[in-house]
Amino acid sequence: MKHRKILIALAASLILLITAAGVAVNRWLLVDLPHPGELYQSTSAPSTKIFDRNGTLLYEISDPHQGLHTPLALSDIPRPCVEATIATEDASFYRNPGVDGWAIARALYINWQGGEILSGGSTITQQLARNLLLSPQERREVSVTRKLREAILAWRLARTYSKDEILTLYLNETYYGNLAYGLEAASRTYFGKHAAELDLAECAMLAGLPQSPANYNPLQDPAAARTRQGVVLDLLVKHGYLSAEDADSARREKLGFAAVPFPIEAPHFVMYIRGELERRYGLEAIYRQGLQVYTTLDLNMNNAAQQIIRYRLAELTQQRDGEPPKHVRNAAVTVLNPRTGEILAMVGSPDYFDPRIDGAVNATMATRQPGSSIKPLTYAAAFDPAIAAAHGYEPLTPASMLVDVRTAFVTKEGQPYVPQNYDHLWRGPVLLRQSLASSYNLIAVKVLDYVGLDALTDLARALGITTFDNKEFGLALTLGGGEVRLVELTAAYAALAAEGRRIEPVAISRITDHAGALIYQQPPSLNPGPPVLDPRTAYLITNILSDNYARRSTFGAGSPLQLNRPAAAKTGTTQDWRDNWTVGYTPDLVVGVWVGNADNEPMRHVSGVTGAAPIWRDVMNELLKGKPARDFPRPAGLADKEVCTDNGLVPIESSQFSALSSQLIQNSELKIQNSQFPTRCPHTLTEIFIDGTEPRRFDDWHTAIALDRRTGLRAGIGCPLEQVSYVTFTRYPAEAQAWARKQGVPEPPADYSPLCPNTEPASQLHPSSPSLHPSSFPLHPLIFTSPDQGSVFRLVPNIPADKQKIRVSVRPAEGVQVRQVSLRVNGQPLADGPEALWQMRPGEYTFEAVGVDAAGQPLTGQRVTVRVVE
Repeated sequence: MKHRKILIALAASLILLITAAGVAVNRWLLVDLPHPGELYQSTSAPSTKIFDRNGTLLYEISDPHQGLHTPLALSDIPRPCVEATIATEDASFYRNPGVDGWAIARALYINWQGGEILSGGSTITQQLARNLLLSPQERREVSVTRKLREAILAWRLARTYSKDEILTLYLNETYYGNLAYGLEAASRTYFGKHAAELDLAECAMLAGLPQSPANYNPLQDPAAARTRQGVVLDLLVKHGYLSAEDADSARREKLGFAAVPFPIEAPHFVMYIRGELERRYGLEAIYRQGLQVYTTLDLNMNNAAQQIIRYRLAELTQQRDGEPPKHVRNAAVTVLNPRTGEILAMVGSPDYFDPRIDGAVNATMATRQPGSSIKPLTYAAAFDPAIAAAHGYEPLTPASMLVDVRTAFVTKEGQPYVPQNYDHLWRGPVLLRQSLASSYNLIAVKVLDYVGLDALTDLARALGITTFDNKEFGLALTLGGGEVRLVELTAAYAALAAEGRRIEPVAISRITDHAGALIYQQPPSLNPGPPVLDPRTAYLITNILSDNYARRSTFGAGSPLQLNRPAAAKTGTTQDWRDNWTVGYTPDLVVGVWVGNADNEPMRHVSGVTGAAPIWRDVMNELLKGKPARDFPRPAGLADKEVCTDNGLVPIESSQFSALSSQLIQNSELKIQNSQFPTRCPHTLTEIFIDGTEPRRFDDWHTAIALDRRTGLRAGIGCPLEQVSYVTFTRYPAEAQAWARKQGVPEPPADYSPLCPNTEPASQLHPSSPSLHPSSFPLHPLIFTSPDQGSVFRLVPNIPADKQKIRVSVRPAEGVQVRQVSLRVNGQPLADGPEALWQMRPGEYTFEAVGVDAAGQPLTGQRVTVRVVE
């Protein structure tokens, strides 16, 4: 009896505990869960309106259920879209009871390991329950409680509706990005067609979007969308819906992006704003709060830029007799205020609704290779004193001289990298002003090699270029080897116009709710931002980019970069003709232009000068019409100094030269006292320098050398003056001497006339070549000019073996005078002298050079290793 009472008591306690637990669970998870019957309910709300800076309505965003939202029957949806959705979102959809226990357990385990909610594990039914039945607040909540409530709702939905009903509702209600709810809206938004017309490749693209519409947005990041499409196709193969061959065929299919026309102004900009609103406030705010969004766009400017794009593209595509088609269909323009960063115009393509050109893709936000338009950042890093100090090099100046000759750089993979100039010409000694203005590639690579990749990428990131993060680049980065967005590159140029301070692009000035209550106000302190460059550095770059004389060797005297007011600009063209750019600015406006094809198809011989530059000039002239011209303000701390145009050194003063020559030439017996003396360089220019960086060294390139008129050879000391002529020669640095010989530059005779033998000290017989830079002490006194380190040569079967030879040659480093040199291969003698032809044979070979300098000291050069394969 006693045991029975205990059992009854335990049973009662257990019932009470279960009841209490049920009440607790009910209060925790079930008490306020919506009923599955509410799934089809929706309520109306005030629409969000987007205005330009003058109050002109650009677009009104309404709840999709009250507008053009078009539900489809499951039978009207292409089978590939259904299968792609199931394979991507819920492979066990037709087998699970609305929830996938294994997926939830896996997600809970991953979340527990990460210490936070990291993984979802949501089925299609759970996603539907979350998006249509939970409140906006709970929908955004990241917790186990929400996950369990969502699972309970999904289980209830699965008991209330059939699987086909749930799948149909999901395909009609899920969000695909760019204001597109449901597959029909997504099809019309991205491809400009009805959902029933979608093929496998298009279905795979759309099925990948719901997980993260912003990150996989094909209209702003086609590459990311393509990658996501590939994941969906792989899942279709994995789950047996598709063969690998069909998946590969769909992966290769070219997609055309465009929307079905609807009333909207500045559509690319509106979609950009829509994305900003979604990131800041979420979709619920856009559809329920009636936001009034006042933007920075000037619709008149935007329309003018679009008309100019269409006109110039039509000109480019006109077929002229004897010319091949140029294959150019697209262009984009960004216009910023350089003081405030306000986006005044954003045209992402000539026609948002044209599927033939992927018109809906916003090329101002797409990542593309910038070509030479990135070079000003490399030179800015080289000129800036603070950046130079931080990275451990002496700052260069616009008058620094580098030699533009064929040069091989070794990549981190050990392969040779030999940059070519746009016109495949070499120009020998070049000052950095002309190099940047005329866009010489080899010199830009040398500058980047001097400052280091980190100096450029750090500066680019500080100026707001986000695409240079966490990537390993090579020296080709300064020629456009990385990718940038037009908006971000234009903002980086705006910093040059803003005296080196960062400019953040601004698109929204203020936001209110439908009742007028202020939600957001653009902070006036945002722009200009913190200083990134020394104002003097920014001015030097601006001064070079606005120097029409310095860029004449590439662009000619009347280039499209020249306006009727001070303007700085730079073009860019990628090597494969896929992209060309012009970005430039005045004190009042910054304009960036890209020309190319949204699908990445190469153009034919359309460069930054012929493609983007005319658009840039027309946009600048149109938008600045009626505004007074202004000069770029010159900051304090700059100095002007005369330098020689061929080497950037300080010219000898005329008075110094006259006195020195008189002293050296004449004596009482009318015999020469010195066989040579320095002369003033024939051409000079006035260059601008940051205080403290002016050159101190006098020109030592130009020398008057005494020649015996009778023999044409050099005249030694004591030679009768009437038998002597003084001829001026230019002594180039060692790196430029071969180039100078090819240009036919006269060289002084090496030997002295037997009628006037030399009696000078040996140091005067062989004066050293002028050096390039005070820090240019040679690591190797002998430098191979051929072959390049790491080269791989392939023997050609149908050419006789004895005809397959390569040139092996060396030159002395700067300041090194060579008396004798010999070449070796794999430790064996190859030739006496600096050059030889070597017979190729299969294998790996190491070349080295040894020699003796003018003082009799031994010299050893760098080693070069190559491979020869059959």
